[in-house]
Amino acid sequence: MRRAVVALCLVLVVAGLFVPAAVAQSDEQATTTEISLQQLQAGGEKPANAPDSVRASGTYGEYAVQTLPTGIWVPEGEDSALWSFMAPGETVKRNHLQLHSKRGYGLDVKNLTVRLAYYKITEKAVQTENGTVTRQVATNVTTQSVSATVPGGYSPPIRIDLKPHYDEPVRVVMCVQEEGESNCLTNPTKTRWHFIHHSSKAAQGVQTTSAGGRLAWAFGFIVLPFSGFTASTLFVGRKVVRKARASPDISLLVWVLALIGIVVAMLLFWDQISNTLITAPWVLAILGGILLGILAVEWFGDETYLALFLRLRQSDATDPSVLGGATNDEDVVDVSPATDGGSTKVNLEQAPGRLVADAFVQRMVRGSDGTRSAIRSGFWKFIARFRGARADLEAQGNLHTRIDVEGGPYSELYLLDPETDSPAAYQPESHRIEFPELRYRDDDGNAVTNWRAILGGLAGLSASYLLGSLLLDSGVIGLLVGGGVLFVWKVATPVPGFFRIKLAPVHYGNALATIINHADKLGDVKSWDSLFEMHHREKAANKADNKALAGKASASQMDEIAERYVGNQEPEEDDDE
Repeated sequence: MRRAVVALCLVLVVAGLFVPAAVAQSDEQATTTEISLQQLQAGGEKPANAPDSVRASGTYGEYAVQTLPTGIWVPEGEDSALWSFMAPGETVKRNHLQLHSKRGYGLDVKNLTVRLAYYKITEKAVQTENGTVTRQVATNVTTQSVSATVPGGYSPPIRIDLKPHYDEPVRVVMCVQEEGESNCLTNPTKTRWHFIHHSSKAAQGVQTTSAGGRLAWAFGFIVLPFSGFTASTLFVGRKVVRKARASPDISLLVWVLALIGIVVAMLLFWDQISNTLITAPWVLAILGGILLGILAVEWFGDETYLALFLRLRQSDATDPSVLGGATNDEDVVDVSPATDGGSTKVNLEQAPGRLVADAFVQRMVRGSDGTRSAIRSGFWKFIARFRGARADLEAQGNLHTRIDVEGGPYSELYLLDPETDSPAAYQPESHRIEFPELRYRDDDGNAVTNWRAILGGLAGLSASYLLGSLLLDSGVIGLLVGGGVLFVWKVATPVPGFFRIKLAPVHYGNALATIINHADKLGDVKSWDSLFEMHHREKAANKADNKALAGKASASQMDEIAERYVGNQEPEEDDDE
């Protein structure tokens, strides 16, 4: 087992030292040297009609520099398809780039040295014959060199490792010094490139000592925070939804748009986001746990139901303009008193034969105290309900006109007053934006500065910025989070809503039940002929029953009279017989 471990370590060491055939070991010891700004700013020269990062080498040779961008969708590796020619003034965010060489086929291998100088430009006072003047000078100059060999033809990409610069960007000049030439930094040649280097934390290499260490890292920074915050969100979310009486009910379209926005933000601000997630990888696990908890609470904690509100139209049922005029006396009926004291005659054959009603659906929820509240979807309204602003049902009238519905999409049916033009009024809960007054006048008319709001707001924002810088490596993110909390807590004021309805009188509910019962009986009739036969059969049966009862009653009365006055006498026998 020990031999296997030793062999594995040797393989890793060899693999770490292995470089392409065109590259030698890099000199990683940066040295400070005195190089003037004019020497550093001297530029190279590209051939005609060639990309900006191509430099000529001899008659038919050339060098080219390629860089690999950073991003969430950028594939890593030396053979990535996204390696491209470096643009003038480009900011290189990775700690390495590639140098390509093209020479004539069949030529001997050439040794060369790639030199780099990192520097900054600052203003410095210089004493001259005409006095003190301010000039730009190069400061913090450090150099680096890489030895390489290139064969004839197209050489493999030469990897040039750069010194990391995570804190702030630096200027870089890079040049190629062929065998026999002097230092290309102090003696500028045509094979030079200029760019900005600012290392991104997303491009740094990750070193793991063992598979167990990698597993422990993933378990400690991903699994445990994700599980803990998922459970915590489920517990807290259940309490919040119970207080708000309903979940936010965020539509699927909003989730899709939010996902698209997150992807776009990661593409545009990948460096800032990646720096935060690399510095604090547990943030990703926390966000995932909170998101999963919100989805679970919203999808499985919904106790709302749909209620149908119905208002019958009396005017449409007896509108003479709809029923039309009468043609003869047998087809007319009085439907409403006329203004002149007479009656309005309408044609029954032209009657529509239906009731006209207004109906609307409202999502409702029952509270623990039995009160009902109207619910409108939306996260902002959810926050208002959580803070105590609701639109409770205020019913005017007898609740016996509320009908419980079994089955179907509706759980309750409310009959509204048909004699009221607007029997329902609804305004959902909301927020009112009220910024605190930083300077106001008291009751005596004196100007007073609201130091509590000023100092409290500045202290909260400053603390958010510092916590964001320490925990997330981004003070801007901390400032945004703190500002959002202060806005919801101190600026947005919850405003209660209302849901007022005027119910129909109780006899409307009884009348509707009678109509439904009658319609149910009529539903068993196959045709008008069968209805006619059923009606007359019932009438005939009733007449026969009444006649039988009347005959029985008459017979009983005659027997009683005969027994009382005549008695039960048997007939006398004839003596002659």
